[in-house]
Amino acid sequence: MARHPALLGALALALAATAGCRAGGPGFSGPDILYVATPDLVGVEMLRLAGVTSGDVVYDLGSGDGRLIIAAARDFGARGVGVEIEPALVQTSRESALKTGVGDRVQFLWQDLFATDIRGATVVTLYLRDDVNLRLRPRLLRELRPGTRIVSHDFGMADWRPDRVQRVRGPDREHTIYYWLVPTDVAGTWRATLRPAEGPKAAVIELHQRFQRVSGTLDLDGRRLPIEGRLAGDQLSFTAEELAFTARIEGELAAGRFAEPGGRAGEWSARRQTSR
Repeated sequence: MARHPALLGALALALAATAGCRAGGPGFSGPDILYVATPDLVGVEMLRLAGVTSGDVVYDLGSGDGRLIIAAARDFGARGVGVEIEPALVQTSRESALKTGVGDRVQFLWQDLFATDIRGATVVTLYLRDDVNLRLRPRLLRELRPGTRIVSHDFGMADWRPDRVQRVRGPDREHTIYYWLVPTDVAGTWRATLRPAEGPKAAVIELHQRFQRVSGTLDLDGRRLPIEGRLAGDQLSFTAEELAFTARIEGELAAGRFAEPGGRAGEWSARRQTSR
């Protein structure tokens, strides 16, 4: 997997600023990124942090010599797709997969990572560069399903803060792994019904969203309460003063539970009326 920071500490920083051009295929050209392989132990920790299982489809965007996709299939039982713009590396990856015995579980595509169809991924792995991650970010948020896991070696996503960060000591330096869950879209006005023991209550929930962070207001019983919450894929949780809510979001519908002070609880549901 791979692409960037260099082999030794200070040299890594220099290469980050001066990465050279890579070859492109017919009709496309790749980002200006130097290929440097992810150390095997770092790749394994990336897959562990993402919780990869045999039910996953792992996409490695900028897959280099294919080692991470091969490890996902060999060690975790997953299926995998490597996307690489350098044809010699694609060929190396395919040969390595056959030698390892996972050729039936993986494929390596000679494609531009900005044009590849990524909708089938349940896990996406990256070792690119901050600016390249930022260019990819709109596609990741738009095309990946809520709950898809993204792990990036050493490079973040600007103001899309990671859900988790892990440090891994490699042979020559410390590596950083960033982890995100793709959040669903909840922004807008929701008409809600709360069902406490004493009977149903109508409410209006106004939600604002910045990636996985959620804010807004809850209008209930003549009061307007501030909301603070967050998303984990399609799972929404928020508080409105003394009330705590959880719900699963499915498109324009929300359904879950709420808890009141004193341990009282009930179900609630909502339908989005307007989006933002």
